[in-house]
Amino acid sequence: MAYDKSRLLKQLISEDSTYKLLYENLPDAICIIDVNGKYVEVNPATEKLTGYPATHFMQLSLDQLFCEKGQQKKEEYFRKALRGETGSFEIAFRRKDGEIRDAYSTYIPIIHDTGVVGVFSITKDITAEKINQARGITERNRIEEALRESEGQYRLISEYSMDLISRHSADESNRYIYVSPSSTTLLGYDPEELIGTSAYDYVHPEDVQMVKERMKIQMNSRSVYTITYRVRHKNGSYIWFESTGRYRYLAYSGEIGEIISISRDVTERKESERRLQESQQRYRSLFEYSPSSVYSMDLDGKYTSLNSNLEALMGYSGEELLGMNFQQIIDREDLAHTLHHFEQAREGIPQNYETTVTRKDGSRLEIAVTNVPIIVDKQVVGVYGIASDITERTRYVEQIEKLSYLHSLILGSVSEGIYGLDENGKTVFINQAASDMLGYDMEEFIGQSNHLLIHHTKSDGAAYPLEECPIIQTMRDGTPRIVKEDVFWRRDGSSFLVEYRVNPMIERGQLIGAVVVFNDITGEREILRAKESAERATQAKSEFLAMMSHEIRTPMNGVISMTDLLMDTNLSEDQRYYAEIISSSSRALLSILNDVLDFSKIEAGKMALEYETFHLESCVASAVDLFLPEADKKGLEISYFIAPDVPDYLYSDPSRVRQILVNLIGNALKFTDRGQVSVRIQRAPGYGSADLLEFSITDTGIGIPADKLHRLFQSFSQVHPIMNRKYGGTGLGLAICKKIVEMLGGHISVESIEGEGSVFRFTLVCDSSNKELPESLQNETGNLEEIAVSREAAGSLLLEPLESSEEDLQNRGLSVLIAEDHPVNCQAFVQMLEKLGYQPDVAHNGMEVIEALIGRKYDLIFMDIEMPVMDGIKTARLIRQLLPLDRLPVIIGVSSCGGVENRERCMASGMETIITKPLKQRDIRQLLDTWGAELLSREGSRKH
Repeated sequence: MAYDKSRLLKQLISEDSTYKLLYENLPDAICIIDVNGKYVEVNPATEKLTGYPATHFMQLSLDQLFCEKGQQKKEEYFRKALRGETGSFEIAFRRKDGEIRDAYSTYIPIIHDTGVVGVFSITKDITAEKINQARGITERNRIEEALRESEGQYRLISEYSMDLISRHSADESNRYIYVSPSSTTLLGYDPEELIGTSAYDYVHPEDVQMVKERMKIQMNSRSVYTITYRVRHKNGSYIWFESTGRYRYLAYSGEIGEIISISRDVTERKESERRLQESQQRYRSLFEYSPSSVYSMDLDGKYTSLNSNLEALMGYSGEELLGMNFQQIIDREDLAHTLHHFEQAREGIPQNYETTVTRKDGSRLEIAVTNVPIIVDKQVVGVYGIASDITERTRYVEQIEKLSYLHSLILGSVSEGIYGLDENGKTVFINQAASDMLGYDMEEFIGQSNHLLIHHTKSDGAAYPLEECPIIQTMRDGTPRIVKEDVFWRRDGSSFLVEYRVNPMIERGQLIGAVVVFNDITGEREILRAKESAERATQAKSEFLAMMSHEIRTPMNGVISMTDLLMDTNLSEDQRYYAEIISSSSRALLSILNDVLDFSKIEAGKMALEYETFHLESCVASAVDLFLPEADKKGLEISYFIAPDVPDYLYSDPSRVRQILVNLIGNALKFTDRGQVSVRIQRAPGYGSADLLEFSITDTGIGIPADKLHRLFQSFSQVHPIMNRKYGGTGLGLAICKKIVEMLGGHISVESIEGEGSVFRFTLVCDSSNKELPESLQNETGNLEEIAVSREAAGSLLLEPLESSEEDLQNRGLSVLIAEDHPVNCQAFVQMLEKLGYQPDVAHNGMEVIEALIGRKYDLIFMDIEMPVMDGIKTARLIRQLLPLDRLPVIIGVSSCGGVENRERCMASGMETIITKPLKQRDIRQLLDTWGAELLSREGSRKH
């Protein structure tokens, strides 16, 4: 009979999850004792309490743990528990390290239908409490002795109890009549704060109704009651209270007089109960809501418990499955090996295997099964099982196997190296290209951890820490990466440059490895380095050309300026002839330098376009006006025509459009000795939009042979050496035009008949819609007659000598400073200004300009932007910072080359405008006239 009860006890333990949760979570030691007094199982807290491991503890005799008196007490309460009585007692025991500890044990009978089948022993270490209790008793005795003469025993207990002792009115208000001092410790309130107030004022709102109903019931009973509820602490938080009390009746009348209550803080106990409940719920949820099918079987293979997922998997209800043997649903072909795995689990060996089951509807499923033995008291009493449907995965694997050969063919046909790594860094596949580049046989590479053999240094030769390797990082975080240049190592120890991509391998949302695709770029890098070297050489050449053009341009500007001054003097006929030759040659050389500089900028990619809205006819007229004097000398007619349907204002780069026109008109004028040169602008034929314009420059010159036309737009190309000697030029002009036209989005072409003339055409995309006009053009009067004056009249005006009248000379009272480092250019500039009636001062660098401004106020400064020591740009900025507003001069920048970039730099530094060398007296005079009114006004203000 005792054996049957022990067997029943073990079965209860194995099946009930509540016991397991108590074992695992309760901090007190829990032992399960069978009816013979033998320990069946102990929880982990037992080892913490006694110092003995569970297996050792269950082998101990009683005299090793308890003294003789302790053994008797233990046997006494054990016999009571076998009779169905729960009992608690204090007992002393000896730990493994020999220390004697006090404990509080409770024996609880384990009752089944047939009676008591075992005993729960729950033991708590109370050594510290006993010590504190002993100290408390000593202290309490001393206090009782001191207070006994003045107060009764009731007052002593009330005042010094750790529990809250209180008296309440027996009416509905439940007012405090008396409160012990422990209220301060437990609730934060002094007794005086509580007396007179209702106890219900402190009860949690959700618990008030429950407490009132319990109290109402107790009014009709003379028994002791216990209520657990939440009460508000003075700090606003709530704690759990357990109050034990009873109604006290008046002796003389038998009526209820008051309520006597003893309350204690049970928050910690309630929290433990809550945690235990949560733990039970978690365990139940884990079983019930696991995504897998979870079940248990007895040793015969019958289902004893299962979750809903097993029902859904098999198509049977829970009632149908409980008591069913698992062999009934296993496919016949898999029955033998499934039984083998079950037998292994019965022998205590966990099993993982795959099998096939037949559902209730007759369909077959592939499942993966895990069987774990249920062991109680070292005996297997059942088997837990976890099953997952792998039907789709099995089909997927079959499909993969079918595609494996095709994938092998694909991998073998690509030229890029490809290999894959699993999550452990082992190679799972490699294609032939990767095998050849790395120098390994495919068979010896697969299945090995060779990543560190082929990728262990950076491109600079430094060691590659594992955590910095992009391939390893992708294997850890699943982020794809691209590396433009790195180093891989071959089997023979040599290295080569690679560019590679690494992508994660993800299967059903799980990171299982990475795939690396790489290329040998050693040859590409050598080509790239050669290309970069060539580009640097081209850049150096362009920079050298630009520097030399600037250095030659500076003295050339001086030659031109001095020649212009010389020609304004009284010269003999021969002297004037020589001076004109010098002037013509100098300007031709300057034009060549400008072409070289423009071409070098284009080659270096530094020629920028500046788009703005501009007046088309003004741009064309200014380009034509430039050649009126030369056309007049050769007796040629030069004109332009703009079709009526062409917009007045266009959005493009006006300076580059003018440069193209000047080049083409100048070229036409150069090769034409009689007849005319005409410019025509119209909408491009075949296009309906006026935004695509066609510019044509027609001449009646010498023409171009048909077999030479293809060389016209090539750099440094001339049609014929004899022509080059006669007409001069570098052969860059048309090449520059072609580049600029293409930058502006157009196309240039030529038609020519030798001996009759040529027509150069170019198209431009000039957007004329939705562009705001600049402020300078918004006040345009539209009086084009003033702009399009007769070319003959304009030519005569341009040839008119610019000499100052006596009245002009007398009105030149402005102070002017010239900042120029080149002595010839400086001298020419001074003489031009002196002829215009000014007496300028001279500074040769930026520091001298600052010194001059400190000593004197100047109205206007002509500032060369390329001076030594401190250039004009820095000097202009410094002037704006140092001088007060009333002493700031008008600063005009002077440069050897114009361009948008130089103009922007000048404007940003505080200059008003910029003029380019070689300087012309009429340009200077026009500039001074523009600023004249304001400068004379400042001069007048200064005198007054």
